[in-house]
Amino acid sequence: MVTLFTNLSDLLPMKFLKENYPIVGFLVAYIITKNLILAAAIWSLGSLIQILSSVIFKEPIKKSHIAYFILGLLLLAMAYWFNDESFIKWKTTIMVWAGALVILIRQMVSKKYVFIDLMDTSVEFKTEPPKSKLNKINAVWIGVLTVFGGLNLYVAYNYSTDFWFYFKMIGLFVTLMGLMILSFILVAEHLNFDDEETTSKDN
Repeated sequence: MVTLFTNLSDLLPMKFLKENYPIVGFLVAYIITKNLILAAAIWSLGSLIQILSSVIFKEPIKKSHIAYFILGLLLLAMAYWFNDESFIKWKTTIMVWAGALVILIRQMVSKKYVFIDLMDTSVEFKTEPPKSKLNKINAVWIGVLTVFGGLNLYVAYNYSTDFWFYFKMIGLFVTLMGLMILSFILVAEHLNFDDEETTSKDN
């Protein structure tokens, strides 16, 4: 179990920051200015830089990055035009609901599973996890993301922007980390940690 959480801590923070550094700009900009629309503009700029850097370094451009950029830019334009922060707050809900829908569609159409997709080549399986467990993990992700999307709207329309901001930033991170930890626990017996254990003993 210790090895499980060691691997998790090694994998997730770097992967999260690499994929989501525009969020850091959004976080800093809002804390400094308390201007949600300006912070969203910083986020969109970060997303654009993320895409352009992939082009410059000839790395694959993720479809999710393009989708987030287009969605963010559209909602930012609407928020600025109507002078209404609510459009910015909808982005989180749209993103997590879209994520839940993609997980469901990929399972039904392509027999793909969210845990396998997220881990990619980061972990090695000693035995293939049964489809029942992978289906259970998918169901948990879909359910939790759906609930979080609804909760985000409730907070957005019933509490201050400040409260919503910290709920979104902390709540979403904790939710995703919790889902990853639960996913690891459910398939832990099928993961191969032999190399790490051997290295630890040698040291």
